[in-house]
Amino acid sequence: MKAVGLITEYNPFHNGHIYHIQQAKKLTGADVVVAVMSGNFVQRGEPALFDKWQRTQMALKNGVDLIIELPTFFAVQPSHIFADGAVQLLSALGVENIVFGSEHPDVDFLSLAKKAPSISEGQEFKNRTQTFASAYAQQLEVETNFKLEEPNDILALGYANAVVKQQVNIGLIPIKRAEANYHDTDFTESQAIASASSIRLALHKGKIEKIEKVIPEATKKALVTAPNTINFESEFWSLLKYRLMTDTVGQVGQIYQMAEGLEHRFVSAALNESGPQSYQGFIKSTKSKRYTFTRIQRTLLYTLLNIKVDQMQTAMQNPYLRILGFTSIGQQYLNEIKKQVTLPLISKVDSSLSKTHLRLDYKAGKIWQLLANNHTQAQDIARSPIYWEK
Repeated sequence: MKAVGLITEYNPFHNGHIYHIQQAKKLTGADVVVAVMSGNFVQRGEPALFDKWQRTQMALKNGVDLIIELPTFFAVQPSHIFADGAVQLLSALGVENIVFGSEHPDVDFLSLAKKAPSISEGQEFKNRTQTFASAYAQQLEVETNFKLEEPNDILALGYANAVVKQQVNIGLIPIKRAEANYHDTDFTESQAIASASSIRLALHKGKIEKIEKVIPEATKKALVTAPNTINFESEFWSLLKYRLMTDTVGQVGQIYQMAEGLEHRFVSAALNESGPQSYQGFIKSTKSKRYTFTRIQRTLLYTLLNIKVDQMQTAMQNPYLRILGFTSIGQQYLNEIKKQVTLPLISKVDSSLSKTHLRLDYKAGKIWQLLANNHTQAQDIARSPIYWEK
């Protein structure tokens, strides 16, 4: 069977994702669609709107055949680590091509990636008045004349770099985003496709009726019936402030990505009675030209999950394939490739796995439940993959 790979968050699943799935099959002639999907937290460091099981169900109902979780130690990372982890998992699953959205689908990202490594090797990027990403993009433009500034292009180059670095035989097929751009914060009544950002913003404003034309039936049903984290910020802020007020600066300093004195800034802001009084306010008060809003968000999540540097590094060196769901076609594909798969296949989690390999995902699931005020069903232990009959 011929497989095409997708790298996704589905936060939430919308009509643009259906278009992506359809185009992936059309362009590759694939028999099976394999998606690697972020778990309960997404790359920005925020909780996914719906849990990984609900999003798996939405995707299976709308054309995906096999869904594997992108573990927390890959999912909540800068684009190059996010991309490297996702490509590693898809490679282990034997996909022939990865299809992804891009603002410049005519660009040969693999050729670009073959020129890009020398940039990071030859430049230390120690200018503290700008982020690493900005410095890297500037140097890339000097070397290749390509201006890297759009979010999907950044991920596209990340996928290409991962393919080159890992020396895997996977084709990369970029497609143009349809109707909506990544950063769009609004959409018109005539649009059938809207960005995930604009959909989430409409939900935050309580305008559920506005998004009905841009989401499939499965997402509409989930908005009414499933636990979600639409209003996560208040709970997140309370939990985070507790962590920062009760840990010492030294303890906070051991958190992954807590670099260049960020721990002092975080603890000081949390203890300051006249300081920030909200999640958004805290981020604004602690960010700088050196660190983006998203970088701060991710570091706050690492803090909340109490992920130490050594824990993250160990986890990244021991990846696995956690099966979240499959259709009959996906099940057939798994049976066909399982003897050739090079990473551990996990279909069910017991207490032993939750304390070892899946420790970070298990913690992330428990925290997601707190933020969604959902205490009825565990996210990991004893959960089996979802089966959807086509």
